[in-house]
Amino acid sequence: MKGSMGYFSALVVVFIGVTAMSGCITVNLGGEDTGQAPTEVVDVELSPQATIQPPQHVLTEKRLLNADYLSPLLQTPITLVDGKYSGVIDGTELNVTLQPGIQYGDLNADGIEDAAFLLAENSGGTGVFVSLLVVYSQQEQYAQAAGVLIDDRPVIKRLLIEDGVVKLEGLVHGPNDPMVNPTTSISAEYSLMGGRLVQTRLSSTFAGGGEHIIYIDSPADGELVSGSVSVTGSMPIGPFENNLSLLISDPMSGQLLHQGFMVQAEDMGATATFDNTVALPAVPAGTRILLVLSELNMADGRPMAVDSVQLIVE
Repeated sequence: MKGSMGYFSALVVVFIGVTAMSGCITVNLGGEDTGQAPTEVVDVELSPQATIQPPQHVLTEKRLLNADYLSPLLQTPITLVDGKYSGVIDGTELNVTLQPGIQYGDLNADGIEDAAFLLAENSGGTGVFVSLLVVYSQQEQYAQAAGVLIDDRPVIKRLLIEDGVVKLEGLVHGPNDPMVNPTTSISAEYSLMGGRLVQTRLSSTFAGGGEHIIYIDSPADGELVSGSVSVTGSMPIGPFENNLSLLISDPMSGQLLHQGFMVQAEDMGATATFDNTVALPAVPAGTRILLVLSELNMADGRPMAVDSVQLIVE
């Protein structure tokens, strides 16, 4: 199938990029907004998250601006002071800023407020790489999920937590965009699954073009499945060569299945539909799996449309 291997390889890179991380870090969480010095310190293993000890289960802007995080760019611990870090790590200059507009909401349905925010990193060149981070409650501690890269110098228009999901809208760079002028409009959703921040939905609109978006009509989120599942839905604009990428993963342990997924369209760029039966990987009953369909950009391999459903294996 022409172009398929490029699609598959790129999706694997994206998946690994948001799940793989290990190491050790000492985390300091700042005090209340009283100006007091940070007092809480805990040594933790990052697998795959850093852990922050919370005073009284409350996240505040003051504490988030004065805490330890794992740098998404260099994958190394950094300490923010008033939301900033500057230093040299293994010979690489690194400047980090926690962007204004921290959002709060419950991301893991435990009744405790979590936080989502943007971290901008520069390593000495012109690039300013912006990543989405979340800090979430985990038993008696807070944890930082691995950051997810948004783009180099994106224009973020909206970030919020709604119904347990992080939602982001903005402009990112398309394959032909100059770095000073991103023109691709995106709307993305991220869910916290197994301590990882996973992109579950994405739509993109290129300058002068229509919206690339995938609608999975069935199965529904939370549906019980066994053996195989019928996946139906549509797209307003069909993908290149009518080919999507299908990924099934266990959010706790990783990828289970990765293969092509064909859609039907009368002509290139026309409305597409799909109704395919997918054989499910063998996993223990009760396992929650995530089924993801992605349309990848053939120019650079990045996703430009994503939809997903979480299923429970009987």
